[in-house]
Amino acid sequence: MQSEALSAIRALFDNYPARYWIAGGWALDLFADRVRRPHSDVDVLVLARDLHHVADTFTTPRPTLEDPNTGDQRPWEPGETLTPGPDVLAFPDELFPAPVRIMLAASDGDDWVYHRGRGTTRKPLDEITLTNGLPYLAPEIVLLYKSRSDRPKDAEDFRDVADLLDPARRAWLHAHVAPRYPDHPWLPALS
Repeated sequence: MQSEALSAIRALFDNYPARYWIAGGWALDLFADRVRRPHSDVDVLVLARDLHHVADTFTTPRPTLEDPNTGDQRPWEPGETLTPGPDVLAFPDELFPAPVRIMLAASDGDDWVYHRGRGTTRKPLDEITLTNGLPYLAPEIVLLYKSRSDRPKDAEDFRDVADLLDPARRAWLHAHVAPRYPDHPWLPALS
């Protein structure tokens, strides 16, 4: 799948020595192997434990810390403790075809850990990693993040890829959405 925005990410992360994943809507595009809708940015997920690699790799320009609710940015100092979930790093928007945001993931050994799951929602890093020219986050993980929102684009993303999920991915997503949101509109399609 060709995209100027994804090509820019490939070049940006060319020397990054740790795991990373395309996340968000672009990850679902890579899973579907087509651009399904326009995207306002590119989300990249890295492990919070690898922030030292982010600091060592991205020095000029250094990403800033962005409040995802307000868009306000402030300088990020390497070594500063950041929290998976609310803390997001951002590159200057004018440098890339689309704004690039780095999100942080919690982990435990070889497992990704959902920061909202109190450590009980997890999957091996190898299982959440798919590739289509770039490493991207497995669709059930992307959709788990998106399930807590009622944004129209998240509902559209679910509708676009729900039929592409194999039974194991569908069952995993159902098992992790249903306890938190028993009336979630996606559940019937996942049953």
